[in-house]
Amino acid sequence: MRVRELLERVGEVAPFSLAADWDNVGLMIGDPDLEVRRLGVALDALPETLDEAADRGCEALLTHHPLFFAPIKSLDLSHGPGRVVRTAVQRGMAVLAAHTNWDSAEGGVSWELARLLGLKGTSVLDPLSGLGVCGTLPEPLPAAEVLARIKRAWGLTWINGYLPKSCSILRVALCGGAGAEFWTAARSVGADLFVTADVKYHTLLDADRGGMPVAVVDHAEMERATLGELARRLAEPGGLETVLIESGGLSSPLRL
Repeated sequence: MRVRELLERVGEVAPFSLAADWDNVGLMIGDPDLEVRRLGVALDALPETLDEAADRGCEALLTHHPLFFAPIKSLDLSHGPGRVVRTAVQRGMAVLAAHTNWDSAEGGVSWELARLLGLKGTSVLDPLSGLGVCGTLPEPLPAAEVLARIKRAWGLTWINGYLPKSCSILRVALCGGAGAEFWTAARSVGADLFVTADVKYHTLLDADRGGMPVAVVDHAEMERATLGELARRLAEPGGLETVLIESGGLSSPLRL
């Protein structure tokens, strides 16, 4: 398929109409008429992710985080987004993004995280934005056991829980990526625990005072856990092939 047809395919899985107004999704770099037989799927558009994708036979790379957010006044090809553009042009590749449209899509980021965790009776956490999911574990579990289960299910290197060790957890709300503002929504649906990334100290303090236990995880690790499902849904038997690209991004933190 051509890039323009690939965009339609992405839109079927993660409708572009769901993207936030501030977001930038769709084609970042490339020729709409470029033929694509193999698509790389990655978290970020970086020179090393493009190189790995090209070395693995991909003509295009779909990332969750967009290459461009703010308007560009200049493009230095030696570093940053400019270097990514140069690499894409040199390797003859197209770069696309599915960000908040994948976050809000049915079966998207939070839904896949809930599935991996084994939550039942799931429903959207914030119907207005379509972000977040709430559901129940098969049975109530001690806090430490739930945190260990989350860490294992999502392949995390760390998880910090701000809650009493003795508490029992049955109902879990979560929001993939930076979803700290939804802790009040989690409380309103009766969640025993809210899980997200990028939570500031004063937000944690507000949640604690508001009676909402919170678990904080790594932003990249949390979202990366859902890319396999995105790749699977985009693939077409006998047509488009998808591969996960692991290169690039932040290294896991050195924890002492």
